Amino acid sequence: MAETPKAYDQEIDLANLDLERSYTLEEFEYINSRLENYTLEIDGKPVNLFELDKNGKLVPMPPTPCRREQVVAEIARQLANWNIQTRQGGGITTSQGGYDFAVDHKLAIRAPDVAFMPQHVVYQLTDEQAWTFQGPPFTPTFVVEVADIGEDTDNSKFKEADKRFKEELMTQSTVVQLGWLIDPQHKQIHIYRRGRRRSSPGWGDISGENVLPGFKLDISLIDAIITLPPPTPQRPQRIRRCPDCNNTFNNNYELIKHLERFHFY
Repeated sequence: MAETPKAYDQEIDLANLDLERSYTLEEFEYINSRLENYTLEIDGKPVNLFELDKNGKLVPMPPTPCRREQVVAEIARQLANWNIQTRQGGGITTSQGGYDFAVDHKLAIRAPDVAFMPQHVVYQLTDEQAWTFQGPPFTPTFVVEVADIGEDTDNSKFKEADKRFKEELMTQSTVVQLGWLIDPQHKQIHIYRRGRRRSSPGWGDISGENVLPGFKLDISLIDAIITLPPPTPQRPQRIRRCPDCNNTFNNNYELIKHLERFHFY
C-alpha cells in the first residue's frame, strides 16, 4: 500500500503524485524532503528531486548518471578551490541547491548543476532565504548545466537545454551573468552571457571572465574522467615542505589543506 503522509491538511501520496495540479511551496518542500529516503519512478525513470515551475507544478529531476555527475563534481571542485585560494568568500551549490528564479514574477524553483553566488549576495541573505525557499527571491551570478545535448544544435535535447538558459536561468528577473552548457560525451561547450549571443568556443579550457575573475576551468581534468586513462602507478612517498613555515607533510593533499588554512590570504 502506498504511503499517504499528511502535509498541511492535504494528503500527499508520494507513489501517485498528480503532476498536473499546482502545489504550494510548503508541499513542494515537504515532497523533496521525503524523497531524500524515497525514490519515485516516473515514465520509467527514477526521480528523487523536483523543481517547481511558475505555475506551481512539479518538474521531475531524474538522478544524474554516474559519469556525468563525476564531471559536475569536478567542475564544482575546481570552482571551490578557486573560491578558497582567491578568498572570494562566495557560495557554491550543486544540483541539490535550489533558487527562486521567479519566472514572470511567480515562484519558480530551479537547481542548476553548479552555481556560484558572490560574497556580497551570501552575506545579504536572511535566515529565511538561506534555510528555506521563503523571503525575497535571489539567484546566483554563474550557472553550469551538464547534459547530453548531442553533436549539433538542431536536435530536441539541445533546444530544450538552450530554452532552459534563455527562458528560465538568464531572464530579466535573475542576476545570472554567465552560464556554461557542457556536454562531456560529445565534447560540446556553449557559453551564455547576459545580453549577448550564445558562443561555442570548442572543447578546451573555459575562462570565468569578469564574473569569476582569474578562474579557468581545466578541461584536461574533465578529459581524465571521460576517457578513463590507465591507473597511475604508485610512487614512493616523498615528504613535502611548506615554503612559508617549513612544516612537513606526507602528501600534496595535506600540504594543500595546510596552505588553504594558514597561508592563502
